[in-house]
Amino acid sequence: HSQASYHSQASYHSYNQQFVAPQQQNLGIDRSPSSASLHSNTPDYNKALELALRSMQDDNLSFEHVIRAMQHFPGNAVIQERGCTLLWNQTFNAEVCHMLVSLGGVGTILQAMRSHPNIAKLQHTALEVLRNLCVNELNRQSLLQSGGLPFVVETMQKLAEDAKIQRSGCNMLASVAQGGMEYKIAVAECGGILAVMKAVETHPDNDNVLRAAYQTLRLLGYNPGGNGGGGN
Repeated sequence: HSQASYHSQASYHSYNQQFVAPQQQNLGIDRSPSSASLHSNTPDYNKALELALRSMQDDNLSFEHVIRAMQHFPGNAVIQERGCTLLWNQTFNAEVCHMLVSLGGVGTILQAMRSHPNIAKLQHTALEVLRNLCVNELNRQSLLQSGGLPFVVETMQKLAEDAKIQRSGCNMLASVAQGGMEYKIAVAECGGILAVMKAVETHPDNDNVLRAAYQTLRLLGYNPGGNGGGGN
């Protein structure tokens, strides 16, 4: 266990020293994924990618390493999906969520979702990471400022038939709404209530979706039973 962790940490350190430090200004990681892919045919890039992929096999890889790998290889679906999975586990820790504010955690997760819209597992896991991150007030602010809320609603609409996406989307909106009236209004204004109601309509027999949806609607001040469509 410790030996595996050591090797993956060493792999990441090697990739960081050989590639990230000298070339990070040329990667264009804050622009579109295509700008990073311009470097994908170089031996240095391929070596760095290989080392990053190897390091991320370690379940105990630190969140700092995970987020940086995701930022340096935004177009690589394997790194993005694996990164979201690792961060999902780690962001149940409130301190990690706070530290990810300064590392651009919210923006990195949104970028992963935007870059790989057709990978359902990534979308689902990314929503769960955002849910955890948005327990933190600064991450909530970052989500609002980056246009993340409308994007999440759009994702729910596009993947309406995917029950896991709908449940995670509802839970993520609930996490945001718990921030107070400003956030509840923001969720409502971007179509969040309609998206949650659509989840209920599309998955009427899925208890997990219904539970998440009704919790979100109640947080937003909407009474799911108000239309005579259910019990208490």
